[in-house]
Parts: sequence; C-alpha cells; structure tokens
Amino acid sequence: MPMNPMLSRLLERVRRRNNSSSSGSSSHHLTAPATRFLSTVPSLGSPKKSFNTQPLETEGIGGNLLAALNDENPHVNVVRYEHKDRLWTMNRVQYWSEALAIGLLDYGLKAGDRVVSWLPERFSEQMVLQFACSKAGLILYELDPSLAIKDPEAAKVALRKALTITKANVLVSQEAGDDVNYVRLAHAVIPELEIQDMGNGIPFLTPRFPHLRICIQTGFDDEEKHGWFRYHHMLTPGSDDWDSYQEQLDETGTVITADMPLKGTLEVDAQGIPTAVGKSFSNKDVLEQNLWPTYCKILQKEFHEVEGVGVVF
Repeated sequence: MPMNPMLSRLLERVRRRNNSSSSGSSSHHLTAPATRFLSTVPSLGSPKKSFNTQPLETEGIGGNLLAALNDENPHVNVVRYEHKDRLWTMNRVQYWSEALAIGLLDYGLKAGDRVVSWLPERFSEQMVLQFACSKAGLILYELDPSLAIKDPEAAKVALRKALTITKANVLVSQEAGDDVNYVRLAHAVIPELEIQDMGNGIPFLTPRFPHLRICIQTGFDDEEKHGWFRYHHMLTPGSDDWDSYQEQLDETGTVITADMPLKGTLEVDAQGIPTAVGKSFSNKDVLEQNLWPTYCKILQKEFHEVEGVGVVF
C-alpha cells in the first residue's frame, strides 16, 4: 500500500527541521495534518515578511497581493469577526493563508486541482481558504451549506452531485452548525470516511468519487471522524531556514498568474441541487468583480466586520 504523500513529506520535513534545530537556526513549531500527535497550532509570533524569496507578481493575483500588502503594513486591522470577537490584522491573514497553502501543496495537490467548500461565507476559515487557493493555484467551488438547514436529504444529493461534476480533489466542510451535523451528512454520501483512518498514513480512497483525495473538517477532535483531517492540522507554517511556500510551487514548476482559474461555479436547479459546472473566474476576475466580499475588501484595505456565528480558529 503506498504511503500517504503528506506522511512521506512530513518525515523529510521533520528530518530537516531536526537538523536545523540541532544547529540552533530554527525556532518554528511544525504542525502537519498526517500526525495527530502534532496537534498544537503554532502561535502567530512576530510579524515577518512573506517566505517567498523571489519577487511576486501582484497584479490581479490576490494571494500575492496579500503578501505584498503584509510586507508594507502587517499590523493594520483588516477584518473583525463578530463571533468570538476576533480581530484580524493583515499579517494574521497572510500567515494563516500561506500556512494553509503550504499544507495543501505538501499533501501533493498542484495548480488546477479542485476544492469544494461546504463552508459559509461568514467563516474566517472560508476567507483563509480563498487566499490559500489563490496562492496555490487551486480552483475553489462553493456549495451552499444552508440547504442542509432546510432539507438535509436534498443537501446529501447536492454534495454528491457537486463532488461528481467538479471531480473534486478536496472537500472542506464545517463540522456542525445551525443544528446540522455536516460531518454526519457527508458520511452518508462518502461512507469511506467512517472506515478509513488518515492517521495510518494510507491515502484516502473512495470508488464513488475517484478524484477525491482528502476531506477536511473544522472540528477540534477526531471522534468518529478518523477519515477526515482537521482544518487546523492543515496549517503548516513555513520557515526561512528549512521550508517555504515558494519551494512547494517550484517542485512542480508552478507560476501563479492573474489568468489562472480561481473561482469555479455550480449551476443549480430550483431546489439548489448542482446540475453542471458553470463559468470559471480567474484571479483577476475575482478582484475586478468583487466576487468574494471579505477577500476583496481585505485587498482593498477596507476594514469591515463580519456578522454571524461561525467557527473561528
């Protein structure tokens, strides 16, 4: 059985980190999704510049523009999430979105791979995911989670159709919210999530959705969720000494451009069930058309507040 790609990369990263630590050159804590014992999310620490060693093309590329804005003014407040009264600075957004991009690339994802998000727009996890997809060159499809509140059975059909027609490689879902257990609904659609244990280092496999490689949930425990990775386990901050976001892109020769597709859309019927893949929007399109409100306001340096209850790590 082949080893989980994240686990093989993790072993190499731990070896490199230990070598660096022994020489006193690194002080960064490592968090990786393939290991449940490394469960502590690293502290944000002092603001620092992007890990990229090469000049970034920022025109029309949200992820790169974020890094440039952080270099200019990391301490400026950009968004406040009403739930838990969380205030985000530019540095906090840059730090965690780059950490998520590294985690996704570490797992073996590459530019052009597809992500289905079952998160509400009001979640900070959704905003971080949007920036991470821009940084990593991933295409993000958004499935409306509110359908599950009104009609859980229809929501199962919607999830099944979304994963099928997008050929999604990644599913990102909230654990629960609005009196809906989204993990349980997903198990009804992807029963392999109840059988497999990602802690064993074996790649996730489901014949129902052969393209699906990883499922991520926002909860903070693994009880009856061993087939999932926790969202905060995917946050893998880089280090100037032994790892960087740019190194992950260089491995596949990826160059993020303004014309790369970033936001995918789903055509849905009157019930909210996806029927086909719709138009795709590039990095540039998302910015010019303000397709993601919080994402775009941050890049426009427009402080704003997000209302509603949500998971905020």
